[in-house]
Amino acid sequence: MPIVPRDFTLLEATTGQYTAQIVGNDGVTPLPLATLTTLTLSLYVVKADGTIQYVNGRNAQNVLNANNVTVSAGGLITWAIQTADTTLIEVLPFERHLAVFQWTWPNGTGKHELVLVVQNLLVP
Repeated sequence: MPIVPRDFTLLEATTGQYTAQIVGNDGVTPLPLATLTTLTLSLYVVKADGTIQYVNGRNAQNVLNANNVTVSAGGLITWAIQTADTTLIEVLPFERHLAVFQWTWPNGTGKHELVLVVQNLLVP
């Protein structure tokens, strides 16, 4: 089954908090923190010209209990979204910032996708 990104709306240059569960190959069973080998976050915008621009330096950035992301013992990701994560790249009423969490553990890999819909405060 394909991964369907979740939408999460924030105003530009604001903070927020997002949580998601890290799961195993079956897409259901939670993975505990102790089993994780890596956890990265990429945050990017596909610009009007089709190019990709990473936001806030988050290009496969290590976020395993680092860089504004914590993981509970039970594998719950909590991302403290920073104002730099919601800074607009282009002048649009709404801009989609695509966030991809990817993890590895001894028995496989996984990912979780999210669309941060960032609302421009100056463009109606």
